[in-house]
Amino acid sequence: MNGDDGHLLARLPTLTTADETRLGVVADPHLSTRAQGTWKCYHRTETFLSRAVAGIQSASPDATVVAGDLTKDGEPANFDRYDELVAPLSSPLTVPGNHDVPKSFVDHEVLPVEDFADRYTRDGYPFRERVGGLDVYCLNSAATTDGSLRDTWGGRVSQDQLDWLAERLDGPRVPVVVVHHNLFAQPEHTGGFWRNFPLQNADALQDVLTGHGPVLVVSGHHHIPSVQRDGDVHEVIAPALCSYPPSYLLINVGPKGTTVRRMPVTTPAERTEAYTLGATGTDLGQAVVTLAADRVGSEPQ
Repeated sequence: MNGDDGHLLARLPTLTTADETRLGVVADPHLSTRAQGTWKCYHRTETFLSRAVAGIQSASPDATVVAGDLTKDGEPANFDRYDELVAPLSSPLTVPGNHDVPKSFVDHEVLPVEDFADRYTRDGYPFRERVGGLDVYCLNSAATTDGSLRDTWGGRVSQDQLDWLAERLDGPRVPVVVVHHNLFAQPEHTGGFWRNFPLQNADALQDVLTGHGPVLVVSGHHHIPSVQRDGDVHEVIAPALCSYPPSYLLINVGPKGTTVRRMPVTTPAERTEAYTLGATGTDLGQAVVTLAADRVGSEPQ
């Protein structure tokens, strides 16, 4: 593993709070207790999640957020093991990913999204949690009432959630919106499997967020560490915990701005293995690892 300071992913000088507030961020652990290999390093997922939990505990954040895809494909046993491993964290603020809810193309039992909400929230989605100088808004992009997302890995934020968010954004705290699917498409997205990464109604969510001062969106799904900005809306895409480069984030917001640090969870040999599994895997795995390696190589120092 790398040093305690990790790797600086971004500085966001306009996102400030009077008091220092720290978030730990986990995305895409894809926990699997039985599967092996693939570009998602399934055989390492328990180890990587355990290390992330220990690292976050050591950093003593004000809250931890989990940006979805807790499990490989929503298997009940994987949810149970996930819960055991994250038990040391204090009630992580958790949203579902596309791999956590029922799909038409899996052949095993999967928790309905309503049961996911019962398991990981007090009152379901959407919800708001006040954390230091932040208002953390957690949205569900992994299911719709008509079930249309059963046939895709894509995502959408319902109109009810957008209306709820619009009514609550004005306030003294910095808004942090946690959602699994990405708000901003990456420049490399030209079609094919990339179409499943951004929100289907990303423009609608951005319209709600624009004009409310600096806003931070935290997402996962893409597996590639990234920071983008459009006006006063910033998005940090957390790296996946399961694939190259397996990492979590520490986000510090204070009077001098915001820093985002990527915290690796691998030994050098495990990092090499994660890269090799991706570079020799499926077309998607190869594409994701290639982009991730480029982003990691260009992180500011």
